[in-house]
Amino acid sequence: MHSPLSETSRSGTDSHPGSDGLDGEENVPSLLARQARDRGTALALSAMSQGLGRHRLTYSELHGAAGAAAAWLRQSGLKTGDRLGIYLTNDWALECFVAALGALTLGAVAVPLNTRSAAPELGHAIALTTPRLVLCDASGHERLVEGCQLACRAEPGFDDAMPIILDPALLTAPTAGEVPPTIEVQPSVDALGCLLFTSGTTARAKAVMHTHRTMIATGRCTGAALGLRSDDIYQGAFPFFTSSALNLAGMSCWVAGAGLVIEGQIDNEARLDLVRDEGTTFYHGVPSILNFMTQAHDPARHDLTGLRMVANGGASMPVELTDRIAHLWPWVQQVQIYGMTESGPAGTVLPPERMQEKAGSVGRAMEGMTIEILDDEAQPLATGELGEIALSGAPVAVGYFRNPDATEKSFRGRRIRTGDVGRLDRDGYLWFGDRKKDLINRGGLKIASVAVETVLYRHPDVLEAAVVAVPHPDLGEDVAAVVTLRPGATPEGISDGLKELCRNALADYEVPRNIFICESLPRNPMGKILKGELRRNLQKCLNRDGT
Repeated sequence: MHSPLSETSRSGTDSHPGSDGLDGEENVPSLLARQARDRGTALALSAMSQGLGRHRLTYSELHGAAGAAAAWLRQSGLKTGDRLGIYLTNDWALECFVAALGALTLGAVAVPLNTRSAAPELGHAIALTTPRLVLCDASGHERLVEGCQLACRAEPGFDDAMPIILDPALLTAPTAGEVPPTIEVQPSVDALGCLLFTSGTTARAKAVMHTHRTMIATGRCTGAALGLRSDDIYQGAFPFFTSSALNLAGMSCWVAGAGLVIEGQIDNEARLDLVRDEGTTFYHGVPSILNFMTQAHDPARHDLTGLRMVANGGASMPVELTDRIAHLWPWVQQVQIYGMTESGPAGTVLPPERMQEKAGSVGRAMEGMTIEILDDEAQPLATGELGEIALSGAPVAVGYFRNPDATEKSFRGRRIRTGDVGRLDRDGYLWFGDRKKDLINRGGLKIASVAVETVLYRHPDVLEAAVVAVPHPDLGEDVAAVVTLRPGATPEGISDGLKELCRNALADYEVPRNIFICESLPRNPMGKILKGELRRNLQKCLNRDGT
């Protein structure tokens, strides 16, 4: 494959208003082509590659790399409408983005796969999306093969759709003098562009369908809400399998003409070094990462005077952390956004000028988005009343892939019912209540309590299981489990056995750090477990024990 991945210049990043295509419809390849013309020598992407190390591409180079990737993928068997699985960590982030853009250039669909999933969940994702090709390196090969084997057993006939596994190193291996074939496909703006998996409010995650139109709408909406400029260097700590990587960070930067810096698997000192070395002006991360950054910052080593904005997304921002950032980096403005995979993730924004006045809120609707608070019959509630949050707007996905029942339940045109509970104040700012579907938000990664409970119930001595969130000083929330035992069972070794069971069946961040054994669980008169009461009791217990 021809690859234009050569050393790039940081020139051409002077600020100027960039056209965002608002006067006409664009697909993603057209957006890249336009920015290659308008911003050709400006930084488009800085990311890790196992073969090249940290590597930088200008807009012209990124456009060329996407075209070359499309040609290679077509030669490897990918056709328009097919799905490309991408099962790689951020240490291959360069290949992840280039491959995804290559698939979109070909009119195919990018499917980022969760590299932290256990084999059963990975098998479900593969069986659901039936990718023709999957990019996977040696470290993930064994689990991917196991997932494919599980998919074959779970889905009759899947063996006929077994994907071809490709080495991502081939994607960036240049062949001197080779000119990639012309890709003449022009995908419709309403063609599928990517399938992004939810965290799952049951044991099975759903694949959210985003088209070229909704992907670019997400970039316009979130980029404008964040105040991204064409001279910004935007750095994010988002795993590629999340919607925050391709849809939020990628599309927001490339619509604005900004430079995107994606972190590999690094520690917090290296993260701060990257801010310094890349000249990052805009940093975006979840509160747990921002918290670690404030603790690791050494002014003598990390010059952050070029940083102008810090954004939080993925979890509510503690007021204490907002205050600490303001104290350490007084020249930096702060902004918070809220959204979900189904909404782009576009949704709300808490702008810098309202961070103090509206501390604790997740903001007001982004321009182009609408917030409603609904009752159980999906009717709008009055200001101040608690209900289910619904988001509407152009970035909202078109439904769940191969899941019409779930689509019918959650989507109504351009509106998505989030499953979160909140209220709107008189100024239109959104405040969270409880999580309607008992999702746990561990450092920005969403965990379905039901999925963890399902695994706990596999233990032969467990009678009942309940999983809830407990406060964590760095991550915001952590996973705690409470179980009751069957008559005759003894508690010795139960906790260790349950953790081992979870480690073999769940992603690492889903495994409960604390497991408690009790005689009974609190219930209401109808027999439903009172998780709110359980959370409060656990918090008191943890506070008393100092753990």
